Amino acid sequence: MDASSFREAIFQVHSHGRDRGHYFLSAEDERFDDRHISVAGKRLLSFGSCSYLGLEFDPRLIDGGVEAYRRYGTQTSFSRGYLSCPLYPELEEDLLPRIFGVPRVLLLPSTSIAHHVVMPALLAENDAIVCDHQVHRSVDDAITLQCARSGADKVVVKHGELERALDVVGRLARTHHHVWFACDGVYSMYGDYLPAGFLHDLLAVAPNVRLFVDDAHGMSWAGDRGCGHLLSRFPLGERVVLVTSLAKAFATGGGVVVAQNRRLLETARLVGGPFSFSGPLRPGDLGASIASARIHLSPELAARQAALRARIEQANALCRTLGIPLVIENEAPIFFIALGRVEAVYLLAERLRDQGFHVNVSGFPAVPASRGGLRIAINAIHSEAQVDALFRAIAEHLPAVLAAVGVTRDEVEEQFAGVLPSFLRAARPLASAVQQIPERYPDALTVETHASIEQLDAGVWDAHVGDLSYIDARTMRAVERVFHGDHPRREHRWSFRYVLVRRSDEVFAAAPFTTVLMKDDTFMSAEVSAALERERLADPYLFTSRAVVMGTMASEGEHMFLAPGAERTAALVALAEAGIAEMKAQGCNTLVLRDLGDDPELVRVLTGQGFVPVPLLERYHVQLDWRGEDAFMAALASHGQRRHVRAVHEQAPLFDVELRDSRSAAADDELHRMYALYRRMAAKNLRINIFPLPQELLRAQLESGSWEFLLLRRRGGGPVIAWAAARPAGREYRALYCGVDYDDFRAGKINPYRQLLWQLVRRAGRLGCARLHLGMGARHEKTRFGAIASPALALVRADDAYQATRLQEFVTRTALRTSAGRS
Repeated sequence: MDASSFREAIFQVHSHGRDRGHYFLSAEDERFDDRHISVAGKRLLSFGSCSYLGLEFDPRLIDGGVEAYRRYGTQTSFSRGYLSCPLYPELEEDLLPRIFGVPRVLLLPSTSIAHHVVMPALLAENDAIVCDHQVHRSVDDAITLQCARSGADKVVVKHGELERALDVVGRLARTHHHVWFACDGVYSMYGDYLPAGFLHDLLAVAPNVRLFVDDAHGMSWAGDRGCGHLLSRFPLGERVVLVTSLAKAFATGGGVVVAQNRRLLETARLVGGPFSFSGPLRPGDLGASIASARIHLSPELAARQAALRARIEQANALCRTLGIPLVIENEAPIFFIALGRVEAVYLLAERLRDQGFHVNVSGFPAVPASRGGLRIAINAIHSEAQVDALFRAIAEHLPAVLAAVGVTRDEVEEQFAGVLPSFLRAARPLASAVQQIPERYPDALTVETHASIEQLDAGVWDAHVGDLSYIDARTMRAVERVFHGDHPRREHRWSFRYVLVRRSDEVFAAAPFTTVLMKDDTFMSAEVSAALERERLADPYLFTSRAVVMGTMASEGEHMFLAPGAERTAALVALAEAGIAEMKAQGCNTLVLRDLGDDPELVRVLTGQGFVPVPLLERYHVQLDWRGEDAFMAALASHGQRRHVRAVHEQAPLFDVELRDSRSAAADDELHRMYALYRRMAAKNLRINIFPLPQELLRAQLESGSWEFLLLRRRGGGPVIAWAAARPAGREYRALYCGVDYDDFRAGKINPYRQLLWQLVRRAGRLGCARLHLGMGARHEKTRFGAIASPALALVRADDAYQATRLQEFVTRTALRTSAGRS
């Protein structure tokens, strides 16, 4: 999705979570002294802190920070390219090097800045880097920027398929100077980490392969002298660069670049712009870091590490005994309780909050919206009783929470099946002894599905959805005739699922779902689609994915009947679950509930079920109370509209207007001409970038008896110069797609598209329709005819964000290179 759509989706999802008290909280305490915090008037025991050893309360760190402030002031506001605070050398050349076993390190204000400092020293035009797609966002941002600047190649590998990385690295190693592999030491969301054997195998691929590791979440609680989880099990050789954080278990602030190669560090100091030109760490952070480093170099650190290990082992044992679904069980202090749907995440967090516990909720965009969970951080200062109380509370509330959301343990298991690489899945104990939740609607609503419109009672179907969009029974017969599994083109091999949610003869919800091959940029900007279409000249199916969509790709507008009343929410969830079931049955990762109107309650319910709201282009319709052309023009809201439509009306005698439907056969050459005009229009309309519809659909729609085509020719005959496919539906007239030939008309004088819009207005009025639907796009032209815009949303459930990550990488790289070209 576009940046603006992504921003809006995050805003919608986080607004919902914020309203329920899960995001952007503020503590109300006068002082902290342990893991208790006060939020919204409640005293809570927090399991959300990444200060895994609890060192931030140690008096020596506090005294060190205070003394440094006294000696050097609140800041040392020099760029380090000019001058550094006197406390830096002790940390960079003595204490931190002793912790990591290297001659010196680079200390930066944050881990994110550290990545941006070191990348220019690692990547040049002949280099490549392979990124685990779950590497921390700060790493990915730095890599993307440096690759765009330098011309280095970046390849992203899906976390759940990291075994592929060996082949990818091997292929790149044959053609590049250096090939880096970027990963986390401990992954911040699930707490998993890559086995040492896998990392050794990567380095063994070729001598020019290197490792870049962000071990921010592994620092201090593991390894001799707190050197971190990676270095506790993997040597820091000449081909390894490590970046870690002092802002978590180290309990101060800043990021550290660790490498054995002094020349590499010096290069980073000189060419990594943020080192020289960004603000330095404040003296208090440096003073506290000196105190923390001295503790790390003393025998007492081992005792703190042992205390944390005991709590981690206790938590793992409780999860096994109580059947709590962890994504992975290991020695890290990060525990991710797998729940799936956002509503389950919020409900369980709220029940724990009511019982006095604070935990972090994890959802979109940190994880896919259907793979949410609770992220629990165990600290050394948590007591045995506190850890026991938390996990027993989770086990107590879990069955009722899943039941309330209608989720089974099997569904949770299935949702998280592929999130880890194959070599880690054996350590993933999601199966449990917790009783399975029964079916959500055993005595109430039933869900009826069919694979073809021929299996349905057409009268029942049309009574509920016949006047919506383009999904009446006759239209769907035509669509099924054209789009089928044996079609020679992949993009036209569709499969169908018709869903009715009912109780006996009463229907509460109905919608068709279609499995199609979609362009991943369908609703992205025209600029992105234009760039992709240039790439697709060589690979027509680049960045395309099979998805299940509500409606079809030959329809637009409302596709769902939802009866009002007490059963509305339950029927909506049942319909969505049927779509999810079809998505899984078809082996897809994406379900799109399209073209939904402005309905906050609907969005709230579906967001809780793991969908993300994505704004679409606005739809346009003209309200009609037809009493003739003159009355219509007189009723237009503005003088400009009235003048524009009258000018178009006065040009109407220049055109012949014809209708084609099932009673008036269209010649093959005429349909071929119309289809060519449609393809020319479709090629220009990259703002809604779909695969072009096939020519055979035109005849199938005409012969269905549900459609008509409105044709324009020059007065006196000649070829079709403009046409539109439309469907009368009760008191609605719905125009879907069109074709226009501009070649023989002087721009701005006689515009066949405007005349086509006017003739659609006249046709709808003469049929006695109360509303003319003109679809998405072309805002300027449509509003001049009095069209009103209405917002449209898609609710998207994407169970795998990898393809979206790859597409965003393409978009970012393209934008950066375009920007560089302009400069």
